[in-house]
Amino acid sequence: MNKKFQRKQRAWLASFVLSILATCMAPAASAQTSLTVATSNAHAWMVSQMDGSGLITSYQRGHISYTYDQAVAVIAYALSGDSARAKTILSTLQGLQNADGSFYDAYFTKTLRGQDTNEEVGPNMWVSLAVASYDNLTGDHSFDAMAQKNIQWCLQFQQADGGFDGGLDSSGNVLTWASTEHNEDAYAVLSFFGNTTAASNVKAFLDGVVWNSTDGRFDTGRGDTSVHTDVNAWGVLALGASGTHNYAAGLAFNQSCCESMQSNSRTTAEGFDFDGDMNDVWLEGTGQNAEAFAVAGDSANWNTFVNQVILDQDSSGGVQYSMEGTNNDYFTMSTSNAVSSTGWLFIAADQYNPFQP
Repeated sequence: MNKKFQRKQRAWLASFVLSILATCMAPAASAQTSLTVATSNAHAWMVSQMDGSGLITSYQRGHISYTYDQAVAVIAYALSGDSARAKTILSTLQGLQNADGSFYDAYFTKTLRGQDTNEEVGPNMWVSLAVASYDNLTGDHSFDAMAQKNIQWCLQFQQADGGFDGGLDSSGNVLTWASTEHNEDAYAVLSFFGNTTAASNVKAFLDGVVWNSTDGRFDTGRGDTSVHTDVNAWGVLALGASGTHNYAAGLAFNQSCCESMQSNSRTTAEGFDFDGDMNDVWLEGTGQNAEAFAVAGDSANWNTFVNQVILDQDSSGGVQYSMEGTNNDYFTMSTSNAVSSTGWLFIAADQYNPFQP
């Protein structure tokens, strides 16, 4: 049985199960949208965001294309069977790749000039993660050389503790902090492309430096014990539910510290905030957590949180980045429909793990 057929069969089964659960559990007056309709609408919205330049615009009515969002879009397009648009984005990124193998963090959509000329390890690794999923889902390996060149650029930032420092700022200075999520990205990419020694070293960093045994969760980074929900979801996606540690405990931590219910003009929905102040629902992160629950075998929470994201989906098919637009200590989150949140709805609904293609 080929992978595409297996994936479609799995998506049909998930949609069937969801429809049964919705019938049994949801009030009749608020019948939930089926996964098939939700993902079809999500794909339609993402098509509307594609620009003639070959990149996807990250936010509705925006003008910037974040590199990470390009990777999420490639994966969502490939999952939908839209390999042509996935290939368009990868081909455009191939043309934008710097001579040393790196990518900028963001580009102006129309002109393709660098908008954020930091070159951070995380967004760079996500390009290679997108190539890995594109390989797996389409059988087309024409972008492997681009990924390998990118990986070689990233490897210069791996430190003695196994962790990757942040990359380069716009002036070419090394960013000496180490982000847990960037290292989770790195572990997934290095494992897929056969860089086994480097992957083993970064796993040692994840297990020995940034795993917080007291709380049963991942810290945000090297020496940074602050609380952010994505590192725990991505930890499960990259490493599995258990291994050296009980990584799924991080999902329970997310529920205890960061699960929030909010209301706006669209809906009332429950999901995960970016951090621990519980004053917003970060819909991208809620999709990430939903997929992590699926990987951990928790179908009830997968079902719950996929449906909560769907509640926010508007008639165009787009999903807001966050419901309330609060500041998460890094930036003020947008309430616009976003590629990241809409793409993660697609990924979670399909129960596809982009960290282990």
